[in-house]
Amino acid sequence: MKNLVLYLTINYPTRAVFFEMLDVVAAFGIGYVEIGIPVEEPHLDGAVVRQTQEKIFPDLTKAEIVSVLAEIRSRYSFNVILMTYQSGVDCFQLDQLSQELYDAILCVDQTFDGKFAGKLVHTFTTAMGEKEVETQLAQSSQFIYLVSGKGKTGEFTQLPTDYLKLLPYVKRRSELPAFVGFGVKTPDDVAEILANGADGAIIGSEFIKQFNEGGITGIKEYLSELQPIFENGLASK
Repeated sequence: MKNLVLYLTINYPTRAVFFEMLDVVAAFGIGYVEIGIPVEEPHLDGAVVRQTQEKIFPDLTKAEIVSVLAEIRSRYSFNVILMTYQSGVDCFQLDQLSQELYDAILCVDQTFDGKFAGKLVHTFTTAMGEKEVETQLAQSSQFIYLVSGKGKTGEFTQLPTDYLKLLPYVKRRSELPAFVGFGVKTPDDVAEILANGADGAIIGSEFIKQFNEGGITGIKEYLSELQPIFENGLASK
């Protein structure tokens, strides 16, 4: 499932269990993992992700982040995307990390110019103007992150379709794969996204929820349900 992106908050619920989850992710051949770097006030995230960040943030240090990322690099081959806020970049001095420790950074409330050149993932919404879209496409790496619709992560009752207005535009203007996130929960959601022309999907809150409810077994079962969607050739290779 090379065109699936999964979100996990670093060291949630513990470092040991976090790596157990990554073992599962690697076994299923997931292409990208968003490693959430928590902040004190993750205001754009819904309750599921927020609670993971509230648990981890008080005891997290820059040294621990470096240690975890180094271990990930030594054990796995999936691409690592750091997901955080401007306050996370400042608090943990992420701009000082060796760029060999990760493949790109996604800062949800700030766009960077030069600081992380060549290592940026941007989110794209229908509220953006054409110039802003063009600028961020030129700066993007790894994949194009299309936000399915307006709202906080994990708080959609059904998959929005706002992204359909922007999807053809970005695909014409970038060779990067276009992935859709926010509100993606079920195999049917993923199948719909791929059938509508996206190259892959991004799952965050639902993956955490599956773990919270079913543990390691729960996420194995969940990924097993998603696997046929990608293996049947719907996702771009």
